[in-house]
Amino acid sequence: MKRSSLIAALGAIAFSAMISIPTDAMAANSASKASGIVVRFAPEMLDNPTDAAKVYGQLRFAARKACGLVGNFLNMSERTRANRCLEQTMADLVSKIDRPMLSSIHASNTGKV
Repeated sequence: MKRSSLIAALGAIAFSAMISIPTDAMAANSASKASGIVVRFAPEMLDNPTDAAKVYGQLRFAARKACGLVGNFLNMSERTRANRCLEQTMADLVSKIDRPMLSSIHASNTGKV
């Protein structure tokens, strides 16, 4: 995968966080954090199941942070929106990265095969 494609895929975190979280103070804070999140990995890591699982975990943590699920106390409606943001962000990232091993891990984690 080209570096530019990887950067575009990671940009989906910021984009998804901005469109999925309501425009209140918490959302503005999450969106600004999202723009600074970077996940680096070698493309060949996505060919090995163990390494691909590690990359998936890093992407998921970054997405959780971008969606406001890390270090924030959320009420039920905020948590619901943040979880939807996480699901959409992960789906977007996996789709944009477009590697079979990562897609397989995502499908097994979401129950969508």
